[in-house]
Amino acid sequence: MPVYRIAEVNIQMNPQYQETIDRLAPYLTDSDAVDFTVDRDEEGFAAFSQHSPLPDRPDLNEGPYLYTKICKKMLSDYEGFFFHSSALKLDDEGYLFTALSGTGKSTHTRNWRRYFGDRVTMINDDKPIIRNINGTFYVCGTPWMGKSDIGCNTIAPVKAIYVLQRGEENHAEKISPGTVIKQLLEATLLPKSRENMSRLLTLFNSLFAQADLFLLTCTKDADAARVAYEAANPMRNS
Repeated sequence: MPVYRIAEVNIQMNPQYQETIDRLAPYLTDSDAVDFTVDRDEEGFAAFSQHSPLPDRPDLNEGPYLYTKICKKMLSDYEGFFFHSSALKLDDEGYLFTALSGTGKSTHTRNWRRYFGDRVTMINDDKPIIRNINGTFYVCGTPWMGKSDIGCNTIAPVKAIYVLQRGEENHAEKISPGTVIKQLLEATLLPKSRENMSRLLTLFNSLFAQADLFLLTCTKDADAARVAYEAANPMRNS
């Protein structure tokens, strides 16, 4: 059975559809080591597909189904969690931008690419995983990247996280997680068990002890990237 390395974890899976096989291909590893196996339980897959936007397309539902199972395992056993955001790497540091769909996450990260050029690598435009690896939080690319399908198999230590909102000017203000906890929780998969919910909140607490959190009000102008970057790096030149 093939082994895929996602978020620095070796995961054994046996996808049945070419769509999933192709999407997972950049994460395929030759390693024989396996951290855990994700099986496609037919009853669970049928229930998942039934509640998807395209219930009659198992080829398109297989990947999201496997990814959901991966994210649950990451939280329970690997100090990791899914975080709905657009994530990029600049100078080997990770920056994440979260907001409701349609608010402009992809537009903003596109501005970072316009402003900083080749210094920017897109990690994942929609569905990265954040993991605590040996005491450092990393944002990790995954095979699932949203409608834009932009990202790659790479990781970066988390430098800053931004909660985006549209505005008439560009302004970034450092905030505490408690002021936007609703948005932060809406950006992840909420676990059903009390034990895993406690794990998630503990991870949030540790993450924001390492990474700065900003409320970013921004326009569609590329200068928004400079404002966001300088807020997280006040002693550096952009």
